[in-house]
Amino acid sequence: MANNPSDAPPKLAPGADQTLQSLEFRLDPSPAEQAPASSLVQTRSWFRRWRVPLLLLVASIASMTWAGLTAWSPVEVLEKSWEQNSLFEVRRSILANWIPGLLFSLSLTAILGAHELGHYLVTRAYGIRSTPPLFIPFPISPIGTCGAVILMDGRQADRRQIFDIGIAGPIAGMFLAIPVAIAGMMLELPLWSGTGPSYIFGQPVLIQWLSEWFASATAVSMSHLGEPGIANTDMNPLLMAAWVGLLVTGLNMIPISQLDGGHVIFGLLGRRSRIFSWCVYAACVGYVVYGAIVYKQGLFVVMLLLVSLMGIPHPPSRNDDVTLGWPRQVLGWSTLLLPLLCIPLRPVTMSM
Repeated sequence: MANNPSDAPPKLAPGADQTLQSLEFRLDPSPAEQAPASSLVQTRSWFRRWRVPLLLLVASIASMTWAGLTAWSPVEVLEKSWEQNSLFEVRRSILANWIPGLLFSLSLTAILGAHELGHYLVTRAYGIRSTPPLFIPFPISPIGTCGAVILMDGRQADRRQIFDIGIAGPIAGMFLAIPVAIAGMMLELPLWSGTGPSYIFGQPVLIQWLSEWFASATAVSMSHLGEPGIANTDMNPLLMAAWVGLLVTGLNMIPISQLDGGHVIFGLLGRRSRIFSWCVYAACVGYVVYGAIVYKQGLFVVMLLLVSLMGIPHPPSRNDDVTLGWPRQVLGWSTLLLPLLCIPLRPVTMSM
């Protein structure tokens, strides 16, 4: 996901720069801003820019590994340890699941990293100032992360460049997520869990299609990949990494605000994208209300609030009048189907 740190034109506002620097998230300079420097100065500059992103990466890998070690029930394992006043349950999870846990975290890191590097490399190619990829650890969640993001000064980019930056991440991530999902269907990687199933992960349409193709190609039944889903204790770590990667891609491709889909729809429609984004936002609100009433779950409420704070319409670019050729038009409208293919109707269900 690529976000602007500020919306005020025409250049990065001092307040936004100061905020980023206070968090030690420094924007990479554009090629025009780079002055010749000694190798020592360049090394120190690189270290300053990448120190926090690398620390976040290590923390996220540890957090995601912990999620895999606990069969995606980290809170339940901690609660059981607290009740027993012993770390025996934690120790047993680590010894039993360290290989699947590492496979999950490294596979998911590769998928999310490819997604963000897709954004980052295109910003660098266009000379747009941006941060390196920033991973977000979340050790008490079933998946161990809130994804990853880059911050960029999008007002330096025109409409076509915004489109290219926005679409590069999801395409790069999908190129890894699909093979990882297929590998998860092929390999047997059993998990141990002493807590019993706590979550049911609903499978998106894309994984159901892949499972049907794989079953027809190998004559192996894949019926367990259909709805209502798979219990966390039965989930293959590679398939789980692909599941998370697809979910993140689908959510990011919702065409509102400064999500990747917001960048894409802005590139496709320009200023007219405001109406489209407001209609999609209304549909998302309806989905959240539907989930709250029917499933008694506040699905994606936090994300909806964050998007609301960022603003529903996409902010203007350096040049909104630049048009896209037909290849970008076809690719852009095709990728806007990803939310329907990658987001399950009911992603996570608590198992009673």
